[in-house]
Amino acid sequence: MPPFHPDWLVNFWLKTPFLNMFDPHAVLIFLAVVTAMIVIIQRRSVADKQEADADERQFQLLLKKKAVIEDQMALLDKQKKQGEVGEAQYYNRMNEYVHHLNNVKNELIRFT
Repeated sequence: MPPFHPDWLVNFWLKTPFLNMFDPHAVLIFLAVVTAMIVIIQRRSVADKQEADADERQFQLLLKKKAVIEDQMALLDKQKKQGEVGEAQYYNRMNEYVHHLNNVKNELIRFT
């Protein structure tokens, strides 16, 4: 039956001054645990960063939605003053814009 470890590896471990004080299998287990901990910590930090970036993107999107709705409301007011939009249509569209704007503002409150 062949040996589990090559002779050069056993000789290297036993002749190295600092390494010969430790069990090679215990050192290997220790290195595996430390490596696993480092990988887990890095993955958590990357996940946290991605979550923060997603929240920031959603916040910026809500700000853009709010600005667009406000622009549409201003445009509707301008169209009403110029007589391009009737009273009933104006009030219906304005109510829709106000409803959407309130929804966006409520979602923005979550971030503050």
